Amino acid sequence: MRALVTAPGNTATIQDIPVPEPGANEIRIKVHSVALNPVDALYTFNPPAPPGRVVGSDIAGTVDKLGPGVTLWRVGDRVASFLQGATSGNERPGGFAEYAVVEADLAIAIPKEVSFDQAATVPLCSLTAAQALFIRLKIKPPFPSPFTYVPESAQSPTILIYSAMTSLGLFVSELSKLLRTSAGNPYRIFATASPKNLDKLLQLGVEKVFDYRDPEWPRKVRAASGGIHYAVDCISEGDSTANISQTYKEGGGTIACIRKSTWSKDNVREDVIGIYSSVWVGLGKDIIYNNELIPADPSWREFTVEFYRWLSSSTDRFPISPNPVRLMPGGLGRIVADGFTLLGSAKVIDRPMDANTHGSEPWMKPISGEKLVYRA
Repeated sequence: MRALVTAPGNTATIQDIPVPEPGANEIRIKVHSVALNPVDALYTFNPPAPPGRVVGSDIAGTVDKLGPGVTLWRVGDRVASFLQGATSGNERPGGFAEYAVVEADLAIAIPKEVSFDQAATVPLCSLTAAQALFIRLKIKPPFPSPFTYVPESAQSPTILIYSAMTSLGLFVSELSKLLRTSAGNPYRIFATASPKNLDKLLQLGVEKVFDYRDPEWPRKVRAASGGIHYAVDCISEGDSTANISQTYKEGGGTIACIRKSTWSKDNVREDVIGIYSSVWVGLGKDIIYNNELIPADPSWREFTVEFYRWLSSSTDRFPISPNPVRLMPGGLGRIVADGFTLLGSAKVIDRPMDANTHGSEPWMKPISGEKLVYRA
């Protein structure tokens, strides 16, 4: 089969490799669509292991073969899932290929009104958002969870989504509008984004949007909200976490950070803590990530299973909306040259935003509020 595989020179190329066989409690997926995440590009250009690893995380397609013991699925079912790909120091499978194998209970049923392209945007980033809100920030989710929660004491809790028009930010917004206190009150949602995205975020239930380029935005958020109780830093670069900490209520709290070491600890309020965890913990395997061993955590894997079961609960549509799709031309063979070029391998804030930086083709414009999707 054709697959995107890491190659010498810190890149990846299309190679012919054997079709994988599903083991016990696994399914093989005939991949239709793949969605790109910054981590896919980052570890292709900065590989943590020798060449020869299949790249890619988010996939959608049809069940092609059942491994022994699988009863959840039938051949032909439409599913989405995510794999770790070439991001770890230890061997982990990737998904940017014609076929991929995943554990049966870590797949999501695609509702009939959702396309493969849309479904491919969901698995990794929506799980990251759910982990941020419902594990790290300890907010009660709208689905069963292995974690216990202290009931929310505030009558109208406030949550800030920093960089709400990223793929992650959109999923945090989608999940946040479902949040309710034990008394049934909704959370008040605030966000930072470019002013051009104001209407989109207001439609998602955000109470007020602040321009992230305005140096006064932390003061304005605190004034409008009365003080933030929870926040998700969807960029976690430079002074983003420190600025978010200035919006918190008296007594401080916790910020869920999406990256570990790219944000400065300087000027973070003493009563506010930024916490990080890798989405890969949700796969339930020991992982060598960023040169550190992350041990398997069965409770995080159980959380993934419950979350994906909840996403699969409707036959018509997901309970949260997929990301908007930018369908990229050229299939797997153009991912590195086009998609990874747009994503880059450095900080999001360092991406060039000039419309013609990467050429005049419409699919090469800077990324804003969209997920890059290719068809396998």
